[in-house]
Amino acid sequence: MGYTSFTLTLVTELLAKFNPKSVIDLGAQNNYAQPKLPAPYMKEWYEEQKIDYLAIDINNENGAAPLDLSKPLPVDFIERCDMLVDAGTSEHVSDGKGGHDIKAIYNCWKTKNDLLNIGGIMLNENPKTGNWPGHGCNYYTQDFYIKLAELQGYELLSLQENAAMGNVTDGWNVTCVLRKVNDHKFISLETFKLCGIKTS
Repeated sequence: MGYTSFTLTLVTELLAKFNPKSVIDLGAQNNYAQPKLPAPYMKEWYEEQKIDYLAIDINNENGAAPLDLSKPLPVDFIERCDMLVDAGTSEHVSDGKGGHDIKAIYNCWKTKNDLLNIGGIMLNENPKTGNWPGHGCNYYTQDFYIKLAELQGYELLSLQENAAMGNVTDGWNVTCVLRKVNDHKFISLETFKLCGIKTS
């Protein structure tokens, strides 16, 4: 997992436009937008920007909060943020054996929603259906985001497809920026199924 130059450019634009004071990353992300290897953690970059930062990663890597995104958010977890970034993480949320589980990915999306303050920005960059074969167990389409925004009441700020690191053969991602504009409870599992998340 990590930020590419595409990801970091988009994040930088969002920081300039919306001035979030706090960011939560799904995954202990590395910064692959610069040439230095091994790639440093994004935590260092955000701290240089004077932004409160937290990563969530079940492996507790680099001090990330060790939460299992396939499970409901613990009631005693109080962190909230002005911007949440899912850059290549939610496609891996599974049944614990690497397989697709609609309830697991629903729990992940409910957590994403619940971590975000009202008015907060959510950046999602994940594999497009039919791409990155074998990489994850949840794949996205533009229609998924359009339906989700409609059903949850998000403001859909941008929606595009990009070939990660120039892989135009089978490396396309769907990138969507949403804004949480209300305090509605997250949609039910049955309603979430209507968004049509894919398994390959």
